[in-house]
Amino acid sequence: MRCALINYISLESNQREGINMSQGWSSIPHLFYAQAEHWESRPLVYGKAFMHWAPLTWRQVADRSLSIASALIGLNLQSGDRIALWLKSSPEWLLCDLGSLSAGCTNVPIHESVSDVELTYLLRDSGSSGLFVQSQRQADRVKKLKPLLPDLLWIVVVHPHRKTNDQSFIESAEPNLEMVKASYLLSESKIFENDQGILDLSNTTSANDINLKVYTLEELEALTIHQEEVQERLKNLKPSDPMTFQYTSGTTGEPKGVILTHQNVLSNCEASIAAVPITPNDRLLSFLPLSHSFERVAGYYMPMLFGGATIYFSEGLGRLISNLHEVSPTIMTGVPRIYEKIYARFNGKRGAQGKLRAALSKAVLALNPSEREVNQFNPLTEIIDDGRKWINRKLFSEFRERLGGRLRLMVSGGAPLDERVARFFSAAGLIILEGYGLSETSPVLTVNRPHAFRFGSVGQPLTGVNIKLADDGEIMVKGPNVTQGYHQKPQESEALFNDEQWLLTGDIGYFDEDGFLYISDRKKDIFKTANGKMIAPQYIERLFNSSPLIEQSYVIGDQRPYCVALIVPSVNEIEAWARSAGFKLPQKGRSVWQTEASIYELFEKEVATLNKRLSRHETIKRFYLCPESFASDDLTTPSHKLKRDLALKVYTREISNLYG
Repeated sequence: MRCALINYISLESNQREGINMSQGWSSIPHLFYAQAEHWESRPLVYGKAFMHWAPLTWRQVADRSLSIASALIGLNLQSGDRIALWLKSSPEWLLCDLGSLSAGCTNVPIHESVSDVELTYLLRDSGSSGLFVQSQRQADRVKKLKPLLPDLLWIVVVHPHRKTNDQSFIESAEPNLEMVKASYLLSESKIFENDQGILDLSNTTSANDINLKVYTLEELEALTIHQEEVQERLKNLKPSDPMTFQYTSGTTGEPKGVILTHQNVLSNCEASIAAVPITPNDRLLSFLPLSHSFERVAGYYMPMLFGGATIYFSEGLGRLISNLHEVSPTIMTGVPRIYEKIYARFNGKRGAQGKLRAALSKAVLALNPSEREVNQFNPLTEIIDDGRKWINRKLFSEFRERLGGRLRLMVSGGAPLDERVARFFSAAGLIILEGYGLSETSPVLTVNRPHAFRFGSVGQPLTGVNIKLADDGEIMVKGPNVTQGYHQKPQESEALFNDEQWLLTGDIGYFDEDGFLYISDRKKDIFKTANGKMIAPQYIERLFNSSPLIEQSYVIGDQRPYCVALIVPSVNEIEAWARSAGFKLPQKGRSVWQTEASIYELFEKEVATLNKRLSRHETIKRFYLCPESFASDDLTTPSHKLKRDLALKVYTREISNLYG
């Protein structure tokens, strides 16, 4: 199906003047098809299949997206209906996203690793009538949940014959429907209530399964019969139409569906690319889930629609370093944990080589121009710069090559980035531009610029975004990127704004004299010890997580006499330490490390070293080495945020012992 729809704007004009709503771009599909007319046969996106990177051109993506839109209309989808995308980040994610939006629908991205409980909630709360899935295995899971999903009418399987070993999509083979329902009833959720009361599963019959149609993506694209209706729906799309329900992580309760319009997202893309310029010559490697608003905007819409860049989809985190070397991207988006792992891996070498690396790394950080005060080394500038260049060649040339050799900038979002990590990458000649935002703000609010950044800061506000601080330091926001509220949650939507309609972020921060924003902590996470001292736990956790020995940490101390921590040891680093020390690790792994004297002493020394960088009342007095990662115990959200209340319950006995 050929698209011949909208007058396009050239990318040269795009980059020179920017694209704004006054130029007629009323929706994401509207702008995409305009650019597709311009770029035609140029590769837009690459995915790796059968050991090879396979491209789709702008024209191919446009044609297939319109075919999907036509087929969806043929399935009686109406404008404003919801369609869920439970897919891995891939070229097919783009096709299903653009296809559903082109049919006038609102789509609902779902993270790969959702449980049966979460999946049921998201599909039921959003009222999704259709669902795109990656594999037949996922489709089988959903079919067994159908009695709880009265609105769901069909499933489209993208790769019906491709087997997957990806644990992200593997849950129980036989979902327990009563258990799924009970988990929400116990949390006082209203999700399983209707006009007649609480849903009775005993009345459910196999008719539910009969009413659920299953198609392959190939079959769906062959149903192209409503081309004129697609054109009509596209023309009728308005900037104020809901584009997506972006569900929040649900760290303290059930997820909330953030309503984002086309205007919300387009305005955020336009302001973001003005801050971080991207060109058609750029190549971006995307490895974060597109179900996250950060990656969807920074790793997909913005570089594609406003920059004309080419996007490669990584095979996964396990293959990230290999994919970086193969693709040689110029731009990379990531979350702090990824950069911290790269940093720890490079600096965590043991033995003589590791000591040499550590010494050289400290030297180059000290000599890095961005570390120096103005005129601090003026008399020695030339000698110091020569030394820095020599160390840089010896130390970092291999490091940059391992990351593809062409990176010109990296962007970090989703959580605070440890300042030492940012300084390390800067010394290596690789700048990380840290930003800040929320799902409720489409998502970007502030970002450091390539030529205007501060270590430890999340940058300056985007053009059009207004930020001010409340009396207690809470960050408040207004702008065209701000949501109207949450789907079917009027009370929570009202609580999101103050009386003057400023969105309340829940984050505490401050500005420096140049307008750079710094985040202190989450307002709800700050606690007071029994001695009356205020503690910002995330600051301490970021410090501890920067240690190569520590994978994750959780600081506790609310109304307690002192602070303690739950620490998840890094398996790779402990194994490397054991080899260099000639120590034989217990075969039971992390489950016995808490009681293994040599390992515990190693962490005692590390905690003592880290405590030197804290105020006395912030120091960690005692700690517990957790046998599993927080993610393995389902204590983190899909965006890797810790579910603090749940972690407190899971580790109640261990925490009590730390205060015993």
